Amino acid sequence: MSERKETSEYEHLAAVLECILKTLEEIRSITILANQDKLEQRKRKLLPKGSIKERIYDLCDGTKTAKEIGEVIGKDASYVHSYLSILRREGLIRTIERNGRIVHEQII
Repeated sequence: MSERKETSEYEHLAAVLECILKTLEEIRSITILANQDKLEQRKRKLLPKGSIKERIYDLCDGTKTAKEIGEVIGKDASYVHSYLSILRREGLIRTIERNGRIVHEQII
């Protein structure tokens, strides 16, 4: 197979995947909008007002590492990691790589 044909197939596949991603993001947005009340109730149940868990969740803005979150709340990174793990299991946050850094962002 020629290099040019492989590149063309790769570009086509990348375009298809981009289209799928956009569609999934639209479906996610519609689902969140349709279930907003239920999601807010679930968040209130999982994040007690004034708790350390709520503070850590609030700091998961997609720009901070566990160490940076810990610096804000006065705890070490291992302490923060334990709560981040719980928040991930509960479906409230996700951990992603952004600009070479491992950061945490809210899903809902």
